[in-house]
Amino acid sequence: MSARSRLGDTVRDVLQTGFRMAPWPTETGLRAVGDPGPGSPVLITGNYDLTVRRVLRALRGVDAWLLVAPSQGINVWCASSGGHLSTHQVVTALKTSGIEERVWHRRAILPQLAATGVLARDVSRRCGWKLRFGPVYAEDLPAYLANDGVKTDAMRHVHFGVRERLEMAAAWATPTALVLGGLAALSRPAWCPPVVVMTALMATAVFLVYDRLPEPRRLVLGAAGITVALAAVLSAGGGPGALMAAGVVPALLTALLTFDYTGSTPVEGGSHFEERHWQIALDVDRCKGVYNCWAVCPEACFEKREELRVVELAHDDRCIRCGACVVQCPVDALAFEDESGQRIEPDQIRRFKLNLLGQRRVSPEG
Repeated sequence: MSARSRLGDTVRDVLQTGFRMAPWPTETGLRAVGDPGPGSPVLITGNYDLTVRRVLRALRGVDAWLLVAPSQGINVWCASSGGHLSTHQVVTALKTSGIEERVWHRRAILPQLAATGVLARDVSRRCGWKLRFGPVYAEDLPAYLANDGVKTDAMRHVHFGVRERLEMAAAWATPTALVLGGLAALSRPAWCPPVVVMTALMATAVFLVYDRLPEPRRLVLGAAGITVALAAVLSAGGGPGALMAAGVVPALLTALLTFDYTGSTPVEGGSHFEERHWQIALDVDRCKGVYNCWAVCPEACFEKREELRVVELAHDDRCIRCGACVVQCPVDALAFEDESGQRIEPDQIRRFKLNLLGQRRVSPEG
C-alpha cells in the first residue's frame, strides 16, 4: 500500500470513528483476499466500510473469499439487531454474488455478532449453505481459521477495553462537540475551544470510568466536571458569564453523554429498550445440548454441562438481552420472560427486530 493510500485509509478511520453512529456504506459483493481457490474459506460481513477495511487488514497473508452483504452501511451488531442484516440479506448475497461458482464447498463464516439477526438453519434450508459464527473481532480471524474454526473463550466474548472505550468516546464527542462548539462560536467565539475541550474530556471520562463510579454516578460525574470547569475558569480570571457556563456546560454534557450509555456499550442492556426488565429463561427439559447459545452469547452467560448434554444459565446477571441465544436455539429452549413472568415466544424475537427506540417493530423480511 502506498503512502497516499495509507494516509487516505487513516483519514477514513478517523472520520468513521468520530461519526460512527452514521451509516458508512461500501460496495457489496464478492472480494478475493490474497489468492483464494475453490477450497478457500468464505467469510461474510455487512457493508459498513470501517468493518470491511478492518477485516481486510486482519486477513493480510490469508487466502479467503470475503462476501460483503448489504446492511445499509451499518455495523454488524446494530444491523443484525435492527433487521438490516438478516437471513434474507445473507441468502440473497450467497445466491447472487457468484461465490457458488468459485468454491466447491458450501460453508461460510459470519461474525458472531450477526447471530441476533441471521438464522443459520434458515440459510441452510433456503440455499444449502452451512453457516458458522466466527469470532467477535476481526483480528482473531487468522487464528480462528488456522485452528480449523475452533473459537477460544476469548474469541467468543465482547470486550470493552481501553481501545473500544476510546472509540465510543470519540463517536459521542465528535458530533456533540460540533453542535455545542458551533453554538458557542455563534454566541461567544472565545468560548468555542474550551467547550470543545470540555466535551472531549467529559466523553472520555464517561466511557473510561462511568461504569466504575459509585451511585448516583451521574451526579458524581457531573459534580466532578463542574468542579474542574469552575477551577479552570477561576484560574483564567473568567467573569460571571464564564462561571455560569462552567456550571451549566458540564451538567448538560453529563446528561447528553450518559443518556444512552448502556445502549452504547456492551456493559449493560439498553436502559431505554422496552424489554430492559425482561429476563432470559431456560427450559432445561427442552434443551438438547446443541450449544448454539453457548457459541453465540457475547457475554458468556452459558456454561456447558457435557455430562448431561445441556447448558446451564450460569451467569444470567451478565445478560444484555441481545436475543442471540433465543434466535439460534433450534428447540426453543430459550425465551424471554417479561416482568409478569409471561413467556415471549422465540418466533417474535426472530421476526421482529429493534428499531432505534428499542421497540420490536421492524420485520427483517419486510
